[in-house]
Amino acid sequence: MPAGSPPPGATRETRGVPCWLSLAARDVRAAEEFYGRVLGWCHVPLLGPPGKARSLMLQAGAPVGTISRTTCESGVHAGWMPYFAVDDVDAAVGRLRDRGATVAVGPLATHGGRAAVAAGPEGAVFGLRHHAPDSRWTVGEGPVGRLELHTRDIFAAALFYGGVLGWAGETGENCAVEYVDDQIVVRDGTRTVAALMEGAAPGTEDRYRWHTSFRVADVDAAAAAAVRWGGRVIAPPCGAGARREAVLGDREGVPFTVLAR
Repeated sequence: MPAGSPPPGATRETRGVPCWLSLAARDVRAAEEFYGRVLGWCHVPLLGPPGKARSLMLQAGAPVGTISRTTCESGVHAGWMPYFAVDDVDAAVGRLRDRGATVAVGPLATHGGRAAVAAGPEGAVFGLRHHAPDSRWTVGEGPVGRLELHTRDIFAAALFYGGVLGWAGETGENCAVEYVDDQIVVRDGTRTVAALMEGAAPGTEDRYRWHTSFRVADVDAAAAAAVRWGGRVIAPPCGAGARREAVLGDREGVPFTVLAR
């Protein structure tokens, strides 16, 4: 198989498009229960090294992401971490290092191709993958509603991620970026796949990170369930109809937003 080619049956994503989510939890079974009870997800155990519990999370059959066990005992969470699709993970890691970024994991070989994890400006953690583990995964449709980077300087962040991921490159092959309403919006064609926003992330005092929003049938019921199953409500439900949303925290303190379907 030529280098840079997706495996049989896979499709090539637009360069730089978000392609997956993962969460590292100290207690995978407790996380499975929490997200199952609060967001209505189910889980499928995945094969992994001994002692490394790992599950695929699904909502009504649609993939959400993976939860795996972390060995970090510091209590500091990356949260729901996005991966971005690149043609060549090793070359993208080289671009990261050229920009002074910290490469925490990899590049390494996985069952789905090459992957790496890095920390961008202000410590926002993200990953790189050769392609999406599941071609059905997407942002804006299905269970994953929004993906946002909260940062001090959206223009500096756009230059960093654009240079590493190839945003705003050749039309039709790369994500496009646009400044709209005090945000930088990242699009794959007409579909918004990410936004860069100024300010600390929801649920944090001064942290700058990637933040994920998930779709639910009932925002108020999800907020009540979060408290009932050991999490918390960070920002109570607000808005009406399709604009109703709330910021919640899971059992380990990871913040996320729930959006009305």
